[in-house]
Amino acid sequence: MHLPNTIDDISFPQQQQQQHNMVPDLISKQHQHPPSTGSLVDSAYNSPSSTIDSAINSRRLSSAASRKCCIPEEEQRPRPARAPTPTGSTTSSLKQYGECYRRLGEGTSAIVMVFRKLNKAGRTEKLYAIKQFRKRSKNETEKEYMKKLTGEFCISSTFHHTNIVETIDLVLNEQKRYCTVMEYCPGGDLFSCIMTDRITEREKLCCLKQMMQGLAYLHECGVAHRDIKPENMLLTADGVLKITDFGVSDVFRFAWERQGHKSRGIVGSEPYIAPEAFENKEYWGAIADVWSAGIVFYCLWTGGLVWRRAKKSCDKAFQIYTRMHPTQTFDPFAQHFTNPDARRMLYKMLDPSPHTRITSSDFLLDPWVQSIPVCHHGIDANNHRHQHTIPSKAIAK
Repeated sequence: MHLPNTIDDISFPQQQQQQHNMVPDLISKQHQHPPSTGSLVDSAYNSPSSTIDSAINSRRLSSAASRKCCIPEEEQRPRPARAPTPTGSTTSSLKQYGECYRRLGEGTSAIVMVFRKLNKAGRTEKLYAIKQFRKRSKNETEKEYMKKLTGEFCISSTFHHTNIVETIDLVLNEQKRYCTVMEYCPGGDLFSCIMTDRITEREKLCCLKQMMQGLAYLHECGVAHRDIKPENMLLTADGVLKITDFGVSDVFRFAWERQGHKSRGIVGSEPYIAPEAFENKEYWGAIADVWSAGIVFYCLWTGGLVWRRAKKSCDKAFQIYTRMHPTQTFDPFAQHFTNPDARRMLYKMLDPSPHTRITSSDFLLDPWVQSIPVCHHGIDANNHRHQHTIPSKAIAK
């Protein structure tokens, strides 16, 4: 099978105009092994003359037709790989997004900063989150380094959904370091919000539904996130939740495919990893995402984790849970989830069997879930303002 050069060959739905539009269930049990994000750009660097600009230019050539979910029959067959043609130095400069205002954090692979673009009056016009990547290490080739840089960008930059962080550009700074430009979410991450212990039940349900709306969109696009956790959920100042960090995501279904591919490898954060990832070499990536979202749901509701690893041989709590799941009599769930509908959906999300676990789209079709009012910029579906207790870190103009 030919792998695509660019993200053009992934099927993308049209952006939803309303929060409560339910997406169809496009996840089947026939998914097989997906390529990683890096494989999307493999052939972009087969030529010595290729540059990182080639991958960016290829992404910018995306056509409207490639974003449609309903693909004509003649386009179901694999397309020949298209090698991007280098067009010179077209990579944007970081200067156009303003100057560094403060540093948000630092990891092993990148530094995240807030950039502030000023207007003519010297006041803040717009804020951006900038992810500056580390330099290429001595033990990796230029091709390997470029794949890591562009893999995440090629996927995340094509998503356009209220509950997905918008990826805007891949640019160079003055030190010739590559940086990803993203929308800035001043509310911080969901983990920090949970740790404040001030979230109301209404706000918890709002966050839960927004998370599942974002996941359903990704899965409809044919992408499994594979690292769903509270730290990868960002919040705007008025409580809109957005999924971020696609560094280990998998494309499990391409635009021409009716069926999909399974995922391989244990990736993500251990407490959130689905049991099938520990047990099998291959597993359904989208279904594993739902398990991770279920752990986030429990954490959101209780402020803690119910087990450290979903593996019976290593974790006694999980061992007990697998025995209690058929009768739905697991004590921690009964103790913390007094709302019967919330408890019922948690059991569906944390079904130890991936074959019977609820999908993200079916989750959204549940009558109780549909009744949950979700805010959009602070206003929910009933035209009521959500009073989110998320501490805003927005910078005043």
